[in-house]
Amino acid sequence: MQDNKEVEQQSSRKKAAVGSPEAAVPWRRRPAVERMLRFVRLNILAIAISTGVSTYFLFHYVPFLYPIKYPIKHFIDAIVPGLIFTMLFMAYSKVELKRMKPRRWHVILVVLQLLLPFGLAYFLIKNPESGLDVEVEGLIACIITPTAAAASVITGKLGGDESSITTYTILSNLAAAIGIPAIFPLISDATIGFWHEFMEIMARVFPMIVLPLFLAQFLKICVKPVNRFIVTRLAGLSYYIWAFTLTTVSATACSNMMNSNESGSTLIVLAILGLVATAAQFAIGKLIGHLEGQRISAGQGFGQKNMVFGIWAAYSFLSPAASIAPGCYILWQNIVNSWQLWYRETRNLTYTDKM
Repeated sequence: MQDNKEVEQQSSRKKAAVGSPEAAVPWRRRPAVERMLRFVRLNILAIAISTGVSTYFLFHYVPFLYPIKYPIKHFIDAIVPGLIFTMLFMAYSKVELKRMKPRRWHVILVVLQLLLPFGLAYFLIKNPESGLDVEVEGLIACIITPTAAAASVITGKLGGDESSITTYTILSNLAAAIGIPAIFPLISDATIGFWHEFMEIMARVFPMIVLPLFLAQFLKICVKPVNRFIVTRLAGLSYYIWAFTLTTVSATACSNMMNSNESGSTLIVLAILGLVATAAQFAIGKLIGHLEGQRISAGQGFGQKNMVFGIWAAYSFLSPAASIAPGCYILWQNIVNSWQLWYRETRNLTYTDKM
Protein backbone atom coordinates (compact mmCIF):
# COMPACT_ATOMS: atom_id res chain seq x y z
CA MET A 1 0.00 0.00 0.00
CA GLN A 2 2.81 2.37 0.85
CA ASP A 3 4.52 1.68 -2.49
CA ASN A 4 1.30 2.44 -4.34
CA LYS A 5 0.96 5.76 -2.49
CA GLU A 6 4.53 6.73 -3.38
CA VAL A 7 3.90 5.90 -7.04
CA GLU A 8 0.71 8.00 -7.02
CA GLN A 9 2.52 10.92 -5.38
CA GLN A 10 5.33 10.77 -7.94
CA SER A 11 2.79 10.62 -10.77
CA SER A 12 0.87 13.63 -9.42
CA ARG A 13 4.10 15.62 -9.05
CA LYS A 14 5.01 14.86 -12.67
CA LYS A 15 1.57 15.93 -13.87
CA ALA A 16 1.79 19.16 -11.85
CA ALA A 17 5.25 19.83 -13.25
CA VAL A 18 4.06 19.23 -16.81
CA GLY A 19 1.13 21.59 -16.32
CA SER A 20 3.16 24.32 -14.66
CA PRO A 21 4.44 27.39 -16.54
CA GLU A 22 8.02 26.43 -15.71
CA ALA A 23 7.60 23.19 -17.62
CA ALA A 24 6.96 25.10 -20.84
CA VAL A 25 10.62 26.15 -20.90
CA PRO A 26 13.40 23.66 -20.16
CA TRP A 27 14.92 24.61 -16.80
CA ARG A 28 18.44 24.44 -18.15
CA ARG A 29 17.72 27.09 -20.79
CA ARG A 30 16.19 29.73 -18.54
CA PRO A 31 19.37 30.75 -16.69
CA ALA A 32 21.25 30.86 -19.98
CA VAL A 33 18.64 33.16 -21.53
CA GLU A 34 18.68 35.38 -18.45
CA ARG A 35 22.46 35.57 -18.55
CA MET A 36 22.35 36.45 -22.24
CA LEU A 37 19.76 39.21 -21.70
CA ARG A 38 21.76 40.59 -18.79
CA PHE A 39 24.91 40.57 -20.93
CA VAL A 40 23.07 42.47 -23.67
CA ARG A 41 21.76 45.08 -21.21
CA LEU A 42 25.19 45.65 -19.67
CA ASN A 43 26.98 45.85 -23.01
CA ILE A 44 24.30 47.48 -25.15
CA LEU A 45 26.56 50.42 -26.07
CA ALA A 46 29.34 48.20 -27.46
CA ILE A 47 26.82 45.87 -29.14
CA ALA A 48 24.97 48.74 -30.84
CA ILE A 49 28.13 50.42 -32.12
CA SER A 50 29.77 47.19 -33.29
CA THR A 51 26.53 46.13 -35.00
CA GLY A 52 26.33 49.44 -36.84
CA VAL A 53 29.97 49.28 -37.96
CA SER A 54 29.66 45.62 -38.99
CA THR A 55 26.49 46.38 -40.96
CA TYR A 56 28.29 49.11 -42.89
CA PHE A 57 31.18 46.82 -43.85
CA LEU A 58 28.75 44.04 -44.72
CA PHE A 59 26.90 46.21 -47.23
CA HIS A 60 30.16 47.73 -48.46
CA TYR A 61 32.03 44.51 -49.23
CA VAL A 62 29.32 41.93 -50.05
CA PRO A 63 28.47 42.36 -53.76
CA PHE A 64 24.97 40.87 -53.81
CA LEU A 65 23.85 43.46 -51.21
CA TYR A 66 24.79 46.41 -53.45
CA PRO A 67 21.30 46.82 -55.01
CA ILE A 68 19.67 47.44 -51.61
CA LYS A 69 22.54 49.37 -50.02
CA TYR A 70 21.41 52.89 -50.92
CA PRO A 71 17.64 52.32 -50.55
CA ILE A 72 18.26 51.10 -47.00
CA LYS A 73 20.59 54.03 -46.30
CA HIS A 74 17.97 56.54 -47.49
CA PHE A 75 15.30 54.77 -45.43
CA ILE A 76 17.45 54.86 -42.29
CA ASP A 77 18.30 58.54 -42.82
CA ALA A 78 14.58 59.26 -43.10
CA ILE A 79 13.51 57.47 -39.91
CA VAL A 80 16.30 58.68 -37.57
CA PRO A 81 14.55 62.01 -36.84
CA GLY A 82 11.37 60.09 -36.01
CA LEU A 83 13.26 57.78 -33.66
CA ILE A 84 14.82 60.76 -31.85
CA PHE A 85 11.36 62.35 -31.63
CA THR A 86 9.96 59.15 -30.10
CA MET A 87 12.74 58.88 -27.51
CA LEU A 88 12.25 62.48 -26.38
CA PHE A 89 8.46 62.07 -26.33
CA MET A 90 8.65 59.04 -24.06
CA ALA A 91 11.13 60.79 -21.76
CA TYR A 92 8.96 63.93 -21.56
CA SER A 93 5.88 61.81 -20.78
CA LYS A 94 7.28 61.31 -17.27
CA VAL A 95 7.93 65.02 -16.67
CA GLU A 96 5.83 67.01 -14.20
CA LEU A 97 6.15 70.64 -15.32
CA LYS A 98 4.65 71.97 -12.11
CA ARG A 99 7.60 70.53 -10.21
CA MET A 100 10.15 72.25 -12.44
CA LYS A 101 12.29 74.72 -10.51
CA PRO A 102 14.81 76.79 -12.52
CA ARG A 103 18.15 77.37 -10.79
CA ARG A 104 21.04 79.69 -11.37
CA TRP A 105 23.29 76.95 -12.75
CA HIS A 106 20.64 76.14 -15.36
CA VAL A 107 20.94 79.64 -16.79
CA ILE A 108 24.75 79.68 -16.68
CA LEU A 109 25.13 76.35 -18.47
CA VAL A 110 22.50 77.17 -21.11
CA VAL A 111 24.36 80.42 -21.84
CA LEU A 112 27.63 78.48 -22.17
CA GLN A 113 25.93 75.91 -24.43
CA LEU A 114 25.08 78.75 -26.84
CA LEU A 115 27.97 81.16 -26.26
CA LEU A 116 30.85 78.72 -26.77
CA PRO A 117 29.61 77.49 -30.20
CA PHE A 118 29.00 81.12 -31.24
CA GLY A 119 32.60 81.92 -30.26
CA LEU A 120 33.94 78.96 -32.26
CA ALA A 121 31.80 79.92 -35.27
CA TYR A 122 33.12 83.49 -35.03
CA PHE A 123 36.68 82.09 -35.09
CA LEU A 124 35.96 80.25 -38.34
CA ILE A 125 34.35 83.32 -39.90
CA LYS A 126 37.36 85.49 -39.03
CA ASN A 127 39.90 82.82 -40.02
CA PRO A 128 38.56 81.18 -43.20
CA GLU A 129 42.04 80.00 -44.20
CA SER A 130 42.83 78.34 -40.88
CA GLY A 131 42.29 74.84 -42.26
CA LEU A 132 40.50 73.85 -39.04
CA ASP A 133 36.95 73.87 -40.38
CA VAL A 134 36.18 70.20 -39.76
CA GLU A 135 37.79 70.14 -36.31
CA VAL A 136 35.94 73.25 -35.12
CA GLU A 137 32.65 72.03 -36.59
CA GLY A 138 33.05 68.75 -34.71
CA LEU A 139 33.72 70.64 -31.48
CA ILE A 140 30.69 72.87 -32.04
CA ALA A 141 28.51 69.78 -32.51
CA CYS A 142 29.80 68.35 -29.22
CA ILE A 143 28.90 71.52 -27.30
CA ILE A 144 25.60 72.60 -28.86
CA THR A 145 24.08 69.11 -28.60
CA PRO A 146 21.47 69.09 -25.81
CA THR A 147 21.49 67.00 -22.65
CA ALA A 148 20.43 63.38 -23.03
CA ALA A 149 16.99 62.46 -21.70
CA ALA A 150 18.60 59.50 -19.91
CA ALA A 151 20.89 61.78 -17.91
CA SER A 152 18.40 61.84 -15.03
CA VAL A 153 18.79 58.08 -14.52
CA ILE A 154 22.57 58.26 -14.09
CA THR A 155 22.20 61.40 -11.99
CA GLY A 156 19.85 59.61 -9.59
CA LYS A 157 22.26 56.69 -9.21
CA LEU A 158 25.10 59.10 -8.45
CA GLY A 159 23.10 60.92 -5.77
CA GLY A 160 22.02 63.91 -7.85
CA ASP A 161 18.75 65.81 -8.02
CA GLU A 162 16.68 64.17 -10.76
CA SER A 163 14.06 66.92 -10.74
CA SER A 164 16.70 69.61 -11.20
CA ILE A 165 18.43 67.89 -14.11
CA THR A 166 15.08 67.18 -15.76
CA THR A 167 14.42 70.92 -15.73
CA TYR A 168 17.83 71.57 -17.25
CA THR A 169 17.32 68.87 -19.89
CA ILE A 170 14.23 70.68 -21.15
CA LEU A 171 16.02 74.04 -21.16
CA SER A 172 19.05 72.54 -22.90
CA ASN A 173 16.89 71.02 -25.64
CA LEU A 174 15.05 74.30 -26.17
CA ALA A 175 18.40 76.11 -26.41
CA ALA A 176 19.62 73.62 -29.03
CA ALA A 177 16.40 74.01 -31.02
CA ILE A 178 17.17 77.73 -31.34
CA GLY A 179 20.98 77.67 -31.34
CA ILE A 180 21.53 75.07 -34.08
CA PRO A 181 19.51 76.93 -36.76
CA ALA A 182 21.20 80.19 -35.70
CA ILE A 183 24.82 78.92 -35.64
CA PHE A 184 25.11 76.24 -38.31
CA PRO A 185 24.25 78.52 -41.28
CA LEU A 186 27.17 80.75 -40.26
CA ILE A 187 29.72 77.99 -40.88
CA SER A 188 28.09 75.70 -43.46
CA ASP A 189 29.03 75.63 -47.14
CA ALA A 190 25.49 76.31 -48.33
CA THR A 191 25.03 79.24 -50.70
CA ILE A 192 21.29 79.76 -50.23
CA GLY A 193 21.66 82.59 -47.73
CA PHE A 194 21.56 82.72 -43.94
CA TRP A 195 17.83 83.21 -43.41
CA HIS A 196 16.84 80.61 -45.99
CA GLU A 197 19.12 78.02 -44.39
CA PHE A 198 18.04 79.14 -40.91
CA MET A 199 14.41 78.39 -41.76
CA GLU A 200 15.30 75.04 -43.36
CA ILE A 201 17.25 73.87 -40.32
CA MET A 202 14.63 75.25 -37.94
CA ALA A 203 11.92 73.33 -39.80
CA ARG A 204 13.82 70.07 -39.28
CA VAL A 205 15.25 70.58 -35.79
CA PHE A 206 12.59 72.52 -33.88
CA PRO A 207 9.72 70.02 -34.34
CA MET A 208 12.01 67.12 -33.48
CA ILE A 209 13.04 68.66 -30.14
CA VAL A 210 10.13 70.84 -29.03
CA LEU A 211 7.00 69.08 -30.28
CA PRO A 212 7.62 65.93 -28.16
CA LEU A 213 7.40 68.09 -25.04
CA PHE A 214 4.11 69.71 -26.06
CA LEU A 215 2.59 66.41 -27.21
CA ALA A 216 3.63 64.60 -24.03
CA GLN A 217 2.19 67.32 -21.80
CA PHE A 218 -1.01 67.48 -23.86
CA LEU A 219 -1.56 63.76 -23.30
CA LYS A 220 -0.70 64.09 -19.60
CA ILE A 221 -3.36 66.78 -19.15
CA CYS A 222 -6.07 65.82 -21.65
CA VAL A 223 -5.67 62.08 -22.31
CA LYS A 224 -4.40 60.70 -19.02
CA PRO A 225 -5.04 56.97 -19.75
CA VAL A 226 -2.78 57.14 -22.82
CA ASN A 227 -0.07 58.92 -20.84
CA ARG A 228 -0.37 56.37 -18.04
CA PHE A 229 -0.05 53.51 -20.54
CA ILE A 230 3.11 55.06 -22.05
CA VAL A 231 4.74 55.66 -18.68
CA THR A 232 3.91 52.23 -17.20
CA ARG A 233 3.67 49.76 -20.08
CA LEU A 234 6.18 51.27 -22.50
CA ALA A 235 8.75 52.43 -19.97
CA GLY A 236 11.56 50.27 -21.34
CA LEU A 237 10.82 50.80 -25.03
CA SER A 238 12.87 53.99 -25.36
CA TYR A 239 15.97 52.07 -24.23
CA TYR A 240 15.73 49.72 -27.21
CA ILE A 241 14.85 52.56 -29.59
CA TRP A 242 18.00 54.32 -28.40
CA ALA A 243 20.05 51.17 -29.06
CA PHE A 244 18.63 50.79 -32.58
CA THR A 245 19.15 54.49 -33.34
CA LEU A 246 22.72 54.29 -32.06
CA THR A 247 23.29 51.33 -34.39
CA THR A 248 22.07 53.31 -37.41
CA VAL A 249 24.05 56.47 -36.66
CA SER A 250 27.16 54.40 -35.91
CA ALA A 251 26.89 52.89 -39.40
CA THR A 252 26.47 56.38 -40.84
CA ALA A 253 29.43 57.76 -38.88
CA CYS A 254 31.58 54.82 -40.04
CA SER A 255 30.52 55.48 -43.63
CA ASN A 256 31.39 59.17 -43.28
CA MET A 257 34.80 58.33 -41.88
CA MET A 258 35.63 55.69 -44.50
CA ASN A 259 34.50 57.89 -47.39
CA SER A 260 35.99 61.09 -46.00
CA ASN A 261 38.61 62.99 -47.94
CA GLU A 262 40.20 64.11 -44.69
CA SER A 263 43.65 62.85 -43.72
CA GLY A 264 44.19 60.19 -41.08
CA SER A 265 45.68 62.79 -38.74
CA THR A 266 42.51 64.89 -39.00
CA LEU A 267 40.36 61.91 -38.09
CA ILE A 268 42.58 61.20 -35.06
CA VAL A 269 42.34 64.84 -34.00
CA LEU A 270 38.53 64.64 -34.22
CA ALA A 271 38.53 61.60 -31.94
CA ILE A 272 40.80 63.42 -29.46
CA LEU A 273 38.55 66.51 -29.61
CA GLY A 274 35.65 64.29 -28.59
CA LEU A 275 37.66 63.25 -25.52
CA VAL A 276 38.66 66.83 -24.69
CA ALA A 277 35.07 68.06 -25.08
CA THR A 278 33.80 65.26 -22.82
CA ALA A 279 36.30 65.94 -20.02
CA ALA A 280 35.89 69.73 -20.26
CA GLN A 281 32.09 69.73 -20.19
CA PHE A 282 31.82 67.33 -17.27
CA ALA A 283 34.40 69.43 -15.38
CA ILE A 284 32.75 72.77 -16.20
CA GLY A 285 29.34 71.45 -15.21
CA LYS A 286 30.62 70.15 -11.87
CA LEU A 287 32.43 73.44 -11.19
CA ILE A 288 29.33 75.57 -11.89
CA GLY A 289 27.03 73.21 -10.00
CA HIS A 290 29.33 73.23 -6.97
CA LEU A 291 28.30 76.85 -6.37
CA GLU A 292 24.78 75.70 -5.48
CA GLY A 293 25.55 72.30 -4.02
CA GLN A 294 24.44 70.51 -7.19
CA ARG A 295 27.79 69.32 -8.50
CA ILE A 296 26.51 65.92 -9.63
CA SER A 297 23.40 67.21 -11.39
CA ALA A 298 25.18 70.05 -13.20
CA GLY A 299 28.09 67.83 -14.19
CA GLN A 300 25.78 65.26 -15.76
CA GLY A 301 23.62 67.97 -17.32
CA PHE A 302 26.49 69.64 -19.15
CA GLY A 303 28.50 66.50 -19.82
CA GLN A 304 26.02 63.75 -20.72
CA LYS A 305 24.80 64.67 -24.19
CA ASN A 306 22.27 63.24 -26.62
CA MET A 307 25.03 62.45 -29.13
CA VAL A 308 22.74 60.34 -31.29
CA PHE A 309 21.13 63.68 -32.13
CA GLY A 310 24.57 65.34 -32.28
CA ILE A 311 25.84 62.89 -34.92
CA TRP A 312 22.68 63.33 -36.97
CA ALA A 313 22.89 67.15 -36.79
CA ALA A 314 26.60 67.17 -37.72
CA TYR A 315 26.31 65.02 -40.84
CA SER A 316 23.00 66.59 -41.87
CA PHE A 317 23.97 70.27 -41.64
CA LEU A 318 27.79 70.39 -41.41
CA SER A 319 30.52 68.30 -43.04
CA PRO A 320 30.06 64.51 -42.68
CA ALA A 321 33.56 64.15 -41.21
CA ALA A 322 32.56 66.48 -38.36
CA SER A 323 30.20 63.76 -37.07
CA ILE A 324 33.26 61.73 -35.99
CA ALA A 325 33.83 63.99 -32.96
CA PRO A 326 30.32 63.51 -31.48
CA GLY A 327 30.54 59.84 -32.46
CA CYS A 328 33.63 59.44 -30.27
CA TYR A 329 31.98 61.55 -27.57
CA ILE A 330 29.47 58.73 -27.05
CA LEU A 331 32.28 56.37 -26.11
CA TRP A 332 34.07 58.84 -23.84
CA GLN A 333 30.95 59.94 -21.93
CA ASN A 334 29.92 56.35 -21.25
CA ILE A 335 33.42 55.58 -19.97
CA VAL A 336 33.10 58.58 -17.63
CA ASN A 337 29.65 57.45 -16.45
CA SER A 338 30.82 53.88 -15.89
CA TRP A 339 33.82 55.09 -13.88
CA GLN A 340 31.67 57.42 -11.76
CA LEU A 341 29.22 54.64 -10.91
CA TRP A 342 32.05 52.22 -10.11
CA TYR A 343 33.91 54.79 -8.00
CA ARG A 344 30.83 55.73 -5.99
CA GLU A 345 29.92 52.11 -5.33
CA THR A 346 33.42 50.86 -4.44
CA ARG A 347 34.20 53.84 -2.19
CA ASN A 348 30.76 53.74 -0.53
CA LEU A 349 30.28 57.47 -1.13
CA THR A 350 27.17 59.00 0.40
CA TYR A 351 27.41 62.55 -0.98
CA THR A 352 24.17 63.83 -2.55
CA ASP A 353 23.14 67.09 -4.14
CA LYS A 354 21.02 69.62 -2.27
CA MET A 355 17.42 69.08 -3.31
